[in-house]
Amino acid sequence: MTSVDWIVICVYLLATIGMGMWLSRKQDDLEDYYLGGRGIPWWAALLSMVATEASAATFLGAPEQGLTRDLTYLQFSIGTVAARFVLASVFIAAFYRLRVFTVYGFLTTRFGVPTQGTMAGVFLLGRLFASGARLFIAAIAIEVATGLDMRTSIILLGVVAVLYTMVGGIKAVVWTDVLQAIVLVGGGIIAAIHLFGATPLSGGEIWSFLADRDKLRVLDLDWRTADGALAFLYNPYHILPAVVGGFFLTMATHGTDHDMVQRLLTCKDSADGQRSLWVSGFVSVLVTCLFLAVGLLLFVYLQHLAPSHSMALKAADLAAQGRNGHVFLHYIVDILPVGVGGLVLAAVFAAAMSSLDSAMSAMSATFVSDFYRPFFRPDEDQRHYLRAGRWATGVVGILLVGVALLVVHYYEANPDTDLLSIALGIMTFFYGALLGIFLLGFMTRARGSTMSNALGATFSVVVVLLVRYGSDLGWPWFIVIGTLVAFAIGLAGRTAASLVSTQVVRAS
Repeated sequence: MTSVDWIVICVYLLATIGMGMWLSRKQDDLEDYYLGGRGIPWWAALLSMVATEASAATFLGAPEQGLTRDLTYLQFSIGTVAARFVLASVFIAAFYRLRVFTVYGFLTTRFGVPTQGTMAGVFLLGRLFASGARLFIAAIAIEVATGLDMRTSIILLGVVAVLYTMVGGIKAVVWTDVLQAIVLVGGGIIAAIHLFGATPLSGGEIWSFLADRDKLRVLDLDWRTADGALAFLYNPYHILPAVVGGFFLTMATHGTDHDMVQRLLTCKDSADGQRSLWVSGFVSVLVTCLFLAVGLLLFVYLQHLAPSHSMALKAADLAAQGRNGHVFLHYIVDILPVGVGGLVLAAVFAAAMSSLDSAMSAMSATFVSDFYRPFFRPDEDQRHYLRAGRWATGVVGILLVGVALLVVHYYEANPDTDLLSIALGIMTFFYGALLGIFLLGFMTRARGSTMSNALGATFSVVVVLLVRYGSDLGWPWFIVIGTLVAFAIGLAGRTAASLVSTQVVRAS
């Protein structure tokens, strides 16, 4: 990296902090701090959501899919777009109708405070480790791209994100995410244009080259694996698990995870929140296509390099180490022109911070709204809760940095551990529990049993862990199984409680 690249990155980071400070004005209560006074434009909430979805893992993962596989990753988009329409018409409409502060307020209405507190706790636990691990992934990318060690990268990202999120609240999160979405997509477009110009083929020749190598396949309809097993059970990119798993995963991420839902509640009314959600599905598909195209163009570019070329040697070395996701980073650092590389690297920082800031705000909102205010200080004024919210945001940021540093320590002590797949899958252990209980609230009318809801959530997490580490089942099925377990146990408890109540009434 050159000094020009570093200047570009530093200007971007300072602009992000400055925007957060400027947006801190006129905050009088928690609704301003956590919901932006419910005055965020729907398109800004949409771009904020897209920026958060396109984390550092996506920035690297989608090009890796295009480089090493094909376009079957797009099958997940079928389920995710369908889920957004369901969520918009059912979940988001209910959240606005009840005027909930966090999504777990819905559970208070349906099942009471104990279930609400339990599910909010499940979210906080899962999001702490999932976002801490996501920060670790971002640090790997930044270390490869800039030479900064992972610990320094984690602390740098943490400090910047804490500064603007702690002061500016959800407004800072949303509007800096808008900037980050522009930088992220701009970085992808710059990389795609440069790769297209660097290959010796025309557009038609590139298409034919990719088609001849089966790189343009979108649907995986093979029902048997190479060893004769049922592909839809073990191949996560088979159309059935991709569509069904994508549907369930999006139902959980955009309906029960306050990290994603929070910005949907910042719009002025339900119609804007719903519009933001379903339009974001199509925008996210376009962003995914962009970075898959980057991977495909990177494949074409590498195939036409001389074997002795430094980039070809680097790609071969990374492939031998199983680190194909790093090829795009090395292309940015080694091949892109001075300054242009800095712009694309700023997109790496953008992807990292857009995930971190939203997690801090959502976890802080959940702690203050679902624990601190009702259980510890229920009768304070709004200025007190606003101060508590800012302090909670700072503490959450420190905890996330701490978790990421612990993951780095474990990674260095156990270099053979597949931490990347674990890090990306942490929240899937908890999503089934959350979605199962929320579906119980939406699909049944009875108040239900707090004990059975807690048992359902607990058994859901345990069963998913057993399936994850005790079988070769494709990962999209994990959340489906977890959801069904939580829902079934919660429903059984509700039915049992109803029967007991009926018997008591008859006996009296």
